[in-house]
Amino acid sequence: MKMTSTSTPIKDNSIWIFISLLTFILLVGIGFGPCKATAERPSSVPKEAGFEKKTNHYQWTGEGLYREWYENGNLVAEVPVNGLAQPDGYGRKLNYLTGTTIMEGKFINGERDGLWKFYFSDGKPYIEQNYKPGNRKKQLWIQTSELGNETGSYHRYFRSGRLNEKGFFDGGFRTGDWVRYYPDTKVEEKGSYENDKKVGEWLYYYPTGTKEASELYSNEGELLSRSTYYPSGELWCLLRKGKEPECH
Repeated sequence: MKMTSTSTPIKDNSIWIFISLLTFILLVGIGFGPCKATAERPSSVPKEAGFEKKTNHYQWTGEGLYREWYENGNLVAEVPVNGLAQPDGYGRKLNYLTGTTIMEGKFINGERDGLWKFYFSDGKPYIEQNYKPGNRKKQLWIQTSELGNETGSYHRYFRSGRLNEKGFFDGGFRTGDWVRYYPDTKVEEKGSYENDKKVGEWLYYYPTGTKEASELYSNEGELLSRSTYYPSGELWCLLRKGKEPECH
């Protein structure tokens, strides 16, 4: 009996065309798209520095410093390190295009210490945050120097230089009196925190300065009541725990 193929010429041709195209694409990628690690590195980057593909940064620890360079060769991070390779000393991060400082402050054994300053890309102040080594009340799922030991005053600014928000931290928790402002310096909201929870009375305002809402919290951070107001100042709604809303 004569055996015949179950494949048709059209199917066979389609498969071979696909394989040929795939092979061509792979060859072009190898010939014209070398990975960054094999490309010529900028002269400003030491030959010992390794390249991190995920971030497009060169990284190197040597001569008591940890440094990072962007793929264009510009320095973007520099901080002293101790014998355990932990950040230990005054460090800074820079804008990868302009070299402008966008973050600076001091480390002690891998933890931020004292006043840290953060800047907009044009160098204008953005945030001023205080830290304290070892004072870490906020429990995180992963140990990090980025969060957890904020302690002391906190200030955030608009690009105009005017104050946007101010308050205090204790071991990563918001605490004490906090105030947020509109760009024209009018108060937007204000109240107090205890262990990162709102407590006591909180007040909220329209951009005109008229009261928009008020809230009352227990010492444990539970919302007990909330009053909202029309821009005219008249009461709109009153909500109280365990009771039906009273709206006008």
